[in-house]
Amino acid sequence: MSYSKKSIFACTPATSRGQAVQLGVDPKGENFLYTNGKTVFIRNLINPAIAREYTGHSAHTTVARYSPSGYYVASGDIYGNVRIWDAIQDENILKHEVKVINGRINDLCWDFESKRIIAVGNGKERYGHAFLFDTGSSAGEIIGHSKVINSVSIRQKRPMRAATASDDFTVVFFHGPPFKQKLTIKDHTAFVQGVEFSPDGSNLVTVGSDKKVILYDGDTGEKRIDLSEVVGKESHKGGIFAVSWSPDSKQLLTSSGDKTVKIWDVEAQKVVRTYEFPDVVDNQQIGNLWAGEFLVSLSLSGDINYLDPNSNSTSRVVKGSAISISGEGHTNQINQIAPLDGKLFSIGMDDTLRSINVETKTFSEPIVKTNAMPKGIAIKDDKIIVSTTKSIEIIKNNETIFTLDISYTPTVMGITTNGSLIAVGSDGSKVTIYKSNGEKLEEEKVITNRNAISALAFSPDGTLLAVGDAQGKIHVYDTNSYEVKISQWVFHTAKVNCIAWSPDGLHAASGSLDTYIYVWSIEKPMKNIAIKGAHQVAVTGVTFLDNETISSVGHDACVKTWTIKHHQA
Repeated sequence: MSYSKKSIFACTPATSRGQAVQLGVDPKGENFLYTNGKTVFIRNLINPAIAREYTGHSAHTTVARYSPSGYYVASGDIYGNVRIWDAIQDENILKHEVKVINGRINDLCWDFESKRIIAVGNGKERYGHAFLFDTGSSAGEIIGHSKVINSVSIRQKRPMRAATASDDFTVVFFHGPPFKQKLTIKDHTAFVQGVEFSPDGSNLVTVGSDKKVILYDGDTGEKRIDLSEVVGKESHKGGIFAVSWSPDSKQLLTSSGDKTVKIWDVEAQKVVRTYEFPDVVDNQQIGNLWAGEFLVSLSLSGDINYLDPNSNSTSRVVKGSAISISGEGHTNQINQIAPLDGKLFSIGMDDTLRSINVETKTFSEPIVKTNAMPKGIAIKDDKIIVSTTKSIEIIKNNETIFTLDISYTPTVMGITTNGSLIAVGSDGSKVTIYKSNGEKLEEEKVITNRNAISALAFSPDGTLLAVGDAQGKIHVYDTNSYEVKISQWVFHTAKVNCIAWSPDGLHAASGSLDTYIYVWSIEKPMKNIAIKGAHQVAVTGVTFLDNETISSVGHDACVKTWTIKHHQA
């Protein structure tokens, strides 16, 4: 058996209020890249549904940039590491890793020769470092700041220049290589959030929390003009988090906390277009890029906004968040959701069962109160079975019609397709099987396991029950005799979070805290497919779309699909 990744429904960039997000783009202007969790995502600009990922970091990533050659990507993380990896091959082979600072990398930039990198951020001994990408050897000294550095840019021509922007309200101008401090610029009166040389190298622009947009000579660092002062009321009303140049070096794109994005004509010294977003906090604009015909700005919500260059509107929005459910929702954590007849039923730690109308996307009345905290839910026809810390309840037409007291704490719950059997796992290492008798439940069998039960699922025909535990082991039981049929599914190294069966019942898939997905065979129990590192941190859900296709979700906030190939003997 083998597998191939079919698609990734990628999450959008990780955002934090008051923190600029750096978006990268490849030299051809075809793909952009950003970070979320421990992953670097590469997405196609024309069709953002086309996505790839790099998962080589062991810590949360913060920024990623293509080399001008397009052969490599450099990416930084919260612990001050920069990894340089192959951007051409699917394997993304690591070229080099450099420990730059003892803290978060906020930004990094390549020189135009694709040889040197300057990485900056929030370190303890220093706030930035210049080094050769292939050896990590020093390429100069990034000094002159007393606080965290937010942004860095290197002029893409000779003589080489670099500039850094900091929370200490200053911009430091460097000559190189090797890079040496030449000038400290003190024109800003608040955090300097962004700095960028124009593509032709003639200008340097800086933006900051003081709402200023200031131009400097790209060769000398001499101040030319404060554009925000010239345009007056047309300037931003809030701090500016990001700035990008047009490819022809004639215009600027700025994104601000005032929920607007502006295009500036540098020569005419005026704002030529303003994009306004609805006045809510989530629409603060905290990152941008200008790549060829594409103008993109990032919202605090994670929305990736494609701006129409010919009007004051967006031409496309890649959403980062799901649609909120209106109405009176749960007041505490939701433990599980299950579908029934165009509705979703949810149980939560507020000791309630609630229903959601899928069409109107609203919580519906009435709210059913459970007698204790609900832990699991199973649905068959018009009956909803809920396991709580005190009992198993059957709910019908929003009324509890049956209650069975229990002496254990349930963890997970499953039901056969025909609703005849219900299995409830416990943290006491047992699975209790109940037989459905009309509108009542009767205990039929207790299966003892070595470890706490963390996942279970009946096969489509109900003849088999797969039980996963907190130690990564899965046992398959025959539901006629309740004897163990398969005990060889033991390759997970951490808690099993989920189990699903293929429609034909010949295979099962499991996802674990160990980040793996395993696909198991009933006919050949010793044969399996291991999808290593399927999701960063943990795999939390898996399902078969058909006998050859699996969909999965995980802590990396992504939905992935996998094609499974079952080789014939």
